[in-house]
Amino acid sequence: MDKVMSMSARRLKAESISPVGTRASDASDRRAAENEEYRAARDEYRAIRELRKKNWVAAHVRERRYELELTQQEVAGRAGTSHSYVSKLERGDHMPTIPVLQRILRVLDEELLIGIERQLPDEEPEREVAPAPELAVS
Repeated sequence: MDKVMSMSARRLKAESISPVGTRASDASDRRAAENEEYRAARDEYRAIRELRKKNWVAAHVRERRYELELTQQEVAGRAGTSHSYVSKLERGDHMPTIPVLQRILRVLDEELLIGIERQLPDEEPEREVAPAPELAVS
């Protein structure tokens, strides 16, 4: 009986040390507890995933800005708009006009594309994608 108890105790100890069988979420939680920067990035990407359900454009802009390590104020200044406008956009509270979105995306090293899809019965959809035209702002 002592031998069984001893084997069980060794196995339990080995399992707590071994990464084999560790769930990714457990490993993530452990890293988050140990590293503030990791925790902040994990929380930011979690918020972006939730935002994507509400407003894909807002989530994309927020994620790209985060990847480039730019502040909302930096993006706003370079895009010729206000900090509050970028903040509302990233919260999903506002949908920008095409010209403003183009300016913001340029700051993020991206280009706005416009797509059109036509669905024909019993056929694959036909899709066209092209750069958004430069629109004159009045």
